[in-house]
Amino acid sequence: MIQALKQLRSGWAVFAAGALVASVLAAGAAPAAAVTDRADHATRLSACVGDAAADRMFTDVSAGHVFRGAINCIAYYGITQGTGDGSTYSPEQDVTRAQMAVFIARAAEVAAVDLGPVGDAGFSDVANTWGEAQDAINRLALRGLIPSGGAYRPDDAVTRAEMATFLIGLLVEAAPDVTRDSSGTILLGVAGSRSVADDRFPDTGDPEIAAIYELGVTRGASAAAVQDPTMPPLDFNYEPDGTVNRGQMAAFITRALAHTPVRPAGVTAQFDGADVIVSVRNPRYQPVSRAAVDVFWATADQRDRAVSADGTCRLSVVTQADPSSYPCEIDDTDPITGRDGDARVAVTGLRRVPAGGATVWAWTGRDGDTVAAGAEPFMFDVAEGADIGYATTTLVATSFNARKVRFGSTVVYTLQLQDLIGDVRTGVNGIDRAQWQLSVQVAGEDPEVETLVSSSTGRASFSISVDDPNPGTDDADVTVTYRLTAVDNAPSGAVTVFANGEPAATGTLIFSDDAPSIASGSATVTIDARGYVHLSGVSSSTGVTVTVLDQYGDPFPGARVSLNNANESTVNSRGSHRFSHRYTGPASGQTETLTARYGETSATIVGATAQLHWVADAGPNDDDTARAVLTGDVRRRHIVVNDGTGPVLLVYDGNDRFNLEGDPTSMAGFEAALAAALKRATPGVELEWSNYLANSDSRVTEYDLSAS
Repeated sequence: MIQALKQLRSGWAVFAAGALVASVLAAGAAPAAAVTDRADHATRLSACVGDAAADRMFTDVSAGHVFRGAINCIAYYGITQGTGDGSTYSPEQDVTRAQMAVFIARAAEVAAVDLGPVGDAGFSDVANTWGEAQDAINRLALRGLIPSGGAYRPDDAVTRAEMATFLIGLLVEAAPDVTRDSSGTILLGVAGSRSVADDRFPDTGDPEIAAIYELGVTRGASAAAVQDPTMPPLDFNYEPDGTVNRGQMAAFITRALAHTPVRPAGVTAQFDGADVIVSVRNPRYQPVSRAAVDVFWATADQRDRAVSADGTCRLSVVTQADPSSYPCEIDDTDPITGRDGDARVAVTGLRRVPAGGATVWAWTGRDGDTVAAGAEPFMFDVAEGADIGYATTTLVATSFNARKVRFGSTVVYTLQLQDLIGDVRTGVNGIDRAQWQLSVQVAGEDPEVETLVSSSTGRASFSISVDDPNPGTDDADVTVTYRLTAVDNAPSGAVTVFANGEPAATGTLIFSDDAPSIASGSATVTIDARGYVHLSGVSSSTGVTVTVLDQYGDPFPGARVSLNNANESTVNSRGSHRFSHRYTGPASGQTETLTARYGETSATIVGATAQLHWVADAGPNDDDTARAVLTGDVRRRHIVVNDGTGPVLLVYDGNDRFNLEGDPTSMAGFEAALAAALKRATPGVELEWSNYLANSDSRVTEYDLSAS
C-alpha cells in the first residue's frame, strides 16, 4: 500500500515504498474520486452546414437570436414550415405534444427512418387532432419510438423529460452511436466500445435524460448545488418538468441530427479537429456511397489567390489534402465515400492549423473532371486553434544517462503526450486527459502502485530515489524497476518511448554506494560529433568530443582518451577532450566509423563508436526510388540520405513541395515528421525526391517522406 507522507504542491506527493525506503515523487497523481461531468459522446460534426445554415428569413427570428442557426436548419430540412403564413416561426411559443410528434416524425423521415404504415396505437384522445399530427403520433408509437396506448394528451405542452424520450426514440433508430440492448438499457458509442451514460443531473436520474446529456444534445437548464458526495451529479439542473419552446426544440433536434447521417444535399465538409470529413448526399439528404472526392486547402491569407477567376487551382498556392495522384482533379486514386456517404481525409497540415487559420475546398465529380470544368467546390474555414491533437505516443524523457545511481540521488522521468506533429494536450480521444498506472518495485519487495494523470499540457512526471540503507558502510546494490501501463485514454505501452525510439514503458535503476570507477563495464563513453560534414571541395575537418564518465555519470579525473588511434589525451574537468578530425576519403564522400578508446592510465578499452557522414551534394534522383534517411538538421533544412553510392546532402526550402506517405502536406508538417524521425537512433524513414539541383533557389523539388 502506498502511504502519502507529505503534500508538496498541487499535483505532487511523496510516497514511501518498502523497508529500503525507495520513494516515488508523482506529478499529476489521480484524485481519490473524479466527477464524471463531461458529455463523453458529443460529436464535433453538425447537420447544419452549407445550405442548411442559410437564413430562412423568419421575420420574428432576429439575427442575434440564440437559436437562429438551429431554426434555419430545421426549416431547410422541412422539419418546420413556420407558423401562420410561414413568414414567422414563433420561437418563444411552447411546443405541444402533438407538435413534438410531428417534428420528430419529419426528422425521422429526413434521417431515412421507416416509421411504417399508419395504424391505430390505441390512444384514446387523438381523434380530434389534425391529420398529420394524428398519423405522426400513431406511427411513432407503433414503431416503438414512444409509449403507446392510453391518453396521449396532444394539446399539453411537452415537458423536457418527455422531449428526451422523443429524441432517444429517434436516435435509437437513426444514429449509429445510440442503441438499446435486450433489456432496454440505452448504450452510447460505436460497436466494441458502447457504454451506459455515467452522468446524472441532481434533479433527475432518468437514463434517457442522462443519455442526451452525454450526447451533447442538452446542457442543462439552471445551476444547482451538488447533492450527493458519494455519487457526484452534474452541477446544474435539468428541470424535467419544465416546458420546451419552439426555439429550444429546434436546438435539441439539430443537436440530435448531428449524430445521424443527415447532411445537406450535395457536397459538404467539416473539420473534426484532426481530419476533414467530406459528406455527399442526394436531394433527399441520404448518403451517396462510392463518390470520389477531391480535397485541397490553403492558408487563410492565401484564400483569395487559391482559385483563379476561371475556376482553376493555383497549384503554387493550394496544398493537396487527399492522397490522389492529381491535385484539383478527380482520378481513380481519390478517396471515396463509404456506405454512410462520408469520406474521412487525413490532412497532415491541419493537425496543427497554421497561424491565422486555413480554408478547405472539397468537391466530387467524374473521373477526369477538374475544378475548372464547372464544379463549384464546397468551401469552409478552419480557425487557428481548431486542431484537437489526438495522442498517438507517450514520449518519456529523463536526465539519467549513467549505469548506476548513488544512494540518496533522485532520477526524474517526464511523460509527454504527442501525435505525429509534436506535443498535444489530451489523450487518444482528443478530449480527456490520459492516465497511466505506475508500478515501482524494489527487488524482493511488493510493488508500489500509483495512477498518473496528464496535466493540461499533456504532461506527467515521477521520480525515484533510494536512501542509503547503512550510511558509512559499503552496501549491496539495490535494483528498482518501474512499469508504466496505459489505463485510460493513454497511448499503449508499445508507443511509450524515449526520444531515440527505444521502449520506455519499463525501466530499471541500480542504486549503489560503490567507489567511482571507469573499469570496463562501468564507464559511460560518448562521442559528440556533428553527424555529417558537407564536403567543400577542399580539405575538410570537424571537431569531435570524446567524454568519459564513471558509473554515476560523473567525470573521472585523469582519464585518458583517443579517437581512431590518434595520440592519447587527458580529459578535462568535465570528463571530455575535443579532437580535430580530418577527412581523407574520396571527393564523392563516405560514411566513416569513429572509435573512442579510454582508460585510467592508457586508452586501451574500446568505449564507443559513432558514424560520421562526409557528404557530397545530391543529384536529381528522377528514378522514383526512395532512399534511406541517415541524419539531418531541420533547423538548417538539411537531409542526409544514402543515394545508393554513399551519403549525400539535400537542402530544401519553402519553394519546394512536401508529402508524407504519399499525402501532400505543408513544410511544417513535413519538418515535424522529419524531426521526430531524426530523434531516433535509426531514423527508420525513407525519402523520395525529384528535380533537385544543389544551390538553386528557383528549382521546385518534390519530397516524399515515408516509413522504411
